[in-house]
Amino acid sequence: MQPADSADAARVSFVRDPELGTYGTGQILSWTSGIDCDEVLKIAAFDPMSKIFAGQTSSTFRLAGGERTHLLAEIYGQPRAAYTVVTGCTNLISFTPRSGGSYALAQRFNGGDCTTGVVDQATGAPPADLLVHALAPDCRRIPNGYYAVPD
Repeated sequence: MQPADSADAARVSFVRDPELGTYGTGQILSWTSGIDCDEVLKIAAFDPMSKIFAGQTSSTFRLAGGERTHLLAEIYGQPRAAYTVVTGCTNLISFTPRSGGSYALAQRFNGGDCTTGVVDQATGAPPADLLVHALAPDCRRIPNGYYAVPD
C-alpha cells in the first residue's frame, strides 16, 4: 500500500519510454517485497492496447521515505499485436528514497539493452544506494497476474 500523502513520503514519477508507446508494447512498474519477489503489487502501467492509457506519458506514486524499496520494472509485448517491438524485459532495482524526496524513474529498451534508472530531482543524480539486482525466478511473472496497490 502506498504511504499517506505526507512530508515523510517520497514522490516518484514513472516516465513511459516514448519509443514503446505504440506497436503493442506496454510497461508495468511494481513494488516487490524483496529480491525474491515473494509479493508483487502493481503501482503503475502503460498499456498501449487500452484507450484508458492513450497519451499518458507518466504516472506518479508515493514510497515510504527512509526505507529500502524494491521495484520491478517490465516492458512486455502484447501477444495479439501485429507490430510488437519488444518481446519483453524485466529489471529489479532497489534504493532508499529520502523522506519528502522527489524522483524520476524510467525504464528504457535501446539496442537490445534494457535498463531501469532513478534520478533524485534534488541532485540530478541517481541515489547513492541504487542497486540493480539479478532476477529470481518468481520475478518473471506475467503482467496480468499482478495486484494493484490501493491508493
